[in-house]
Amino acid sequence: MKKFLFTIIFLLAFTASASAEDARLANVRVYHSKDLKISFVVKGAFKEDILEAINSGIPTSFTFLIRLYRVKTLWFDEPIGTWKFKHTVKYDALKEEYEVTLDESRGTVKTKDLKEMKRLMVTGDEVTIKPSPHLDERKVYKLGIKAELDTINLPFFLDYILFFVKLWDFETDWYTVTFSPEVGAGSPPAATSK
Repeated sequence: MKKFLFTIIFLLAFTASASAEDARLANVRVYHSKDLKISFVVKGAFKEDILEAINSGIPTSFTFLIRLYRVKTLWFDEPIGTWKFKHTVKYDALKEEYEVTLDESRGTVKTKDLKEMKRLMVTGDEVTIKPSPHLDERKVYKLGIKAELDTINLPFFLDYILFFVKLWDFETDWYTVTFSPEVGAGSPPAATSK
């Protein structure tokens, strides 16, 4: 019996780690005109078990973390600011409808289309970041972005039975973009992934 339980736990952990390796940030673009704007998409975020959890009515959130630094050549990079926002989906089985809440726009979108729900959950479209003080055109900056699937909070009795649900959590690697505001409005700088 102990061997059987150990095997099940090992397989669940292995599956979760394999899923986590697949999730990654792509198509990251940084634009600077009056404000700093970031666009991105998370690839490989939706595994079958995550979709099953969503479709069973469990609220699920992706958290996006953004860090901005001013690059210094002979010293550590200077932190400018950190921003955090979520995309949360809840499925209403009676209406057969997904409700996606987007923190950055303070809006909620309702859709019956699975593909549209997935697109909304993993896409950031010109998310505005307002660093203070404003960016200096003569300086070079580094922006890092990361995505995480939050721990799904279940009622106590389900959490006890389905302890492996926490293995669904994943996080992407940091995706780093180095840029200078003088690149010009609407011109994406070269991006480097780290």
